[in-house]
Amino acid sequence: ILNDRLTMREFMPYFRWWKDTSDVLVTCRIFIFNVTNSKEWLDGEDDQLHLEELVPIVYREILVHDNVTFHEHNSTMSYITRRHLVFLPERNEPGILNKTIIVPNTSLLGVAARMENDFFFVKKGLNIVYSLSGDSVFSEMTIYDYLWNTKPRFLQQARSIVPSMVPAENVGILSTMYEDPEEHVNVRYGRRYGNEQFFMMNTYEHEPTVPGFSLARGDCFASIVNSSEGATYPQNLNEQSVLIYWRKTLCRAVPLYFDGRVQRGPLIGYKYSLPDNSYDRLPNSTADCFKGRYGPLEDGSTDISKCYHDVSLVATSPHFYARNFTTAHKITGMKPNRELHHSYTIVDPSFGIPLDQSARTQTNLAIPKLTDYAPEIRRFSEMIIPMFWIEYHQKELPEYIVRTLQAFYVIRDIEPYLPYGLYLACVLLLVVAFREAARFNMQTRIAPSKC
Repeated sequence: ILNDRLTMREFMPYFRWWKDTSDVLVTCRIFIFNVTNSKEWLDGEDDQLHLEELVPIVYREILVHDNVTFHEHNSTMSYITRRHLVFLPERNEPGILNKTIIVPNTSLLGVAARMENDFFFVKKGLNIVYSLSGDSVFSEMTIYDYLWNTKPRFLQQARSIVPSMVPAENVGILSTMYEDPEEHVNVRYGRRYGNEQFFMMNTYEHEPTVPGFSLARGDCFASIVNSSEGATYPQNLNEQSVLIYWRKTLCRAVPLYFDGRVQRGPLIGYKYSLPDNSYDRLPNSTADCFKGRYGPLEDGSTDISKCYHDVSLVATSPHFYARNFTTAHKITGMKPNRELHHSYTIVDPSFGIPLDQSARTQTNLAIPKLTDYAPEIRRFSEMIIPMFWIEYHQKELPEYIVRTLQAFYVIRDIEPYLPYGLYLACVLLLVVAFREAARFNMQTRIAPSKC
């Protein structure tokens, strides 16, 4: 069965499970950090920015695999991935999207961080644009606008003066994360690569690297090779297996290591977790592709600016779980908790199908020391400011897939005894056949002859 699955024949159930994921519920929960003392902090009355985590906004992520093409000459498969979100009213607080929040003006502060090493007159130009726009370093808006329809006056003013400076007018966080409707993926399949390399990625968007990193330009080799998008992993996993997970929202591939055996319903899965040091700096800084474009980052943080219009964004574990940041001393409100904030996947070890998995990451604005800007902008110097954290959670599989996996293990367990069973059945059939033949001969002999 596993050998047959390697071929991914289109009429087989396992191919349909992968291609059509409509029966698999994946929830996307977004936790936004609301600023509760913006005025006091700007006025210098408070030394720390107080952040409050709001109740999650819950969506369902729909995943579609389409345009599947098999390349038999090299045993690879290309396809297009499409993702979109559907709001789940029954899982949300009534009226949550209309709730008003106060958040840092990410666009303004991100551009300031990006331009910090530019000439004085360039930064002076930013100050002028900021002044003309009438914008503020804090933005008050609804949660819906923050997620889907953020159009700061600063960006609109900058776009009217230097259009090339503003790659996107709408910088809502979910609008930005889902702005690319299609992702092009190429993976390995077939007996040529076997169980160990099954469905490992070769390219993403036709390149072996994270989008934005170009080997032709001499960029760092931020590889996505051998990773998986999380829909399925290699087969016949063991405790030494290392799973590599790729997601564009994280802007890098990360390794997951064995963390124990876990019961999920009638099945026993292998749990692979993201280590606490996954985002730490590497000893060889030239090989560290995520050390920070706008200043060196601390352990526990990874640069994601390449995937988000070069804005000075970094990813960490939610609530800075497992790491202490010196640049976080100006904020309060972080409450790290392993059970709530670590990332993992629990997979069926034979098929590599996820039984339960949760990918959690926090997006932060990383700001270096700022000079030559307006005083209220410089107030944010040398800070890491949490914006939100997001959780993608697949809690379980559909019942019919679970039952199929159960049936596989039943067949696998009795398979060693099948030859003996077949041998016994053949012997019994022969005994019955001889017995019936003997009975027939006996009846023929004693039957009276006709005159």
